[in-house]
Amino acid sequence: MLGRTAVITLLLGLAALEVQSDTLQDAECGYFQEEQLLKQGNFAIPTEQQWIARIVFGKGFEGKIRDNGCLGVLISKRHVVAPAHCFVQYNGEAEAFSVHLGVYNKSTPVNEPSCDVDGFCVRPAQEIKLAEVAIHPEYDPLTLKNSLAVLTLQRDAKLNANVMPVCMPPPDLVNQTLVGQTFIVAGLRTSEVLRLKTWVNTLSTSFCKSKVSSLVTSSSTVCGYQNKPETYYIGAPLVGMQVRGQTTQNFYLVGMLIDWRWENSRVMSSFLAIRSYLDFIYQNANSLIVRP
Repeated sequence: MLGRTAVITLLLGLAALEVQSDTLQDAECGYFQEEQLLKQGNFAIPTEQQWIARIVFGKGFEGKIRDNGCLGVLISKRHVVAPAHCFVQYNGEAEAFSVHLGVYNKSTPVNEPSCDVDGFCVRPAQEIKLAEVAIHPEYDPLTLKNSLAVLTLQRDAKLNANVMPVCMPPPDLVNQTLVGQTFIVAGLRTSEVLRLKTWVNTLSTSFCKSKVSSLVTSSSTVCGYQNKPETYYIGAPLVGMQVRGQTTQNFYLVGMLIDWRWENSRVMSSFLAIRSYLDFIYQNANSLIVRP
């Protein structure tokens, strides 16, 4: 009887998720829901920040990467952007072979639903093998400048309530200052299993370096303090909110986490600003979405 009850609970959890996915059917990218943003605090439920991709490496290589893992950002059904130093380091190349999409609990095996103690279940993550990894031609593995890679998947991702690309930055926001802004970083954490989101208050590079001299920065990065002392895997997306009139309509990609450091009890993070690399991204990816 207990086994039957567990199965029924699982099915109900998945059914509930299907109902919620119907409310997302019109969103092409960067789904934004105000209630999710404010009600959950820093907890990222499965149907928000759905563009997070977990990069899977060959056996033994993850141990060579900081915190034993890397993330990427789904920007179309077939493409993911990620830091180049997840793949090419000063001492050799990585053996990355796939990405996992829709990961909510990093301890759950791929292709299995993730269920909590209350019986709420999240549909299984998707594993898609890589077809190509394009490294930015000016990437420097010693300084980590221009650390950007565009990954092409072997097949399209199956978009659903838990898997969706982020929108690309709209033209009117491409040249907006990134300093003195409030953005959101989200992803899998280095020390916990569930996905999270955290506000980031951006500061000038000179200020960040004055506080943490070892932080990796350049003319193409933006840095700042996170409002919660959480540490994410490298590659976690930094997103902004695109507003039209009085309405926030979607999230768009601002950057990717390339480094973080502790500064007393706070986390100072550095992000590669995507706007500096749009030409390279569009040369190596297609079907990207920009909301007007």
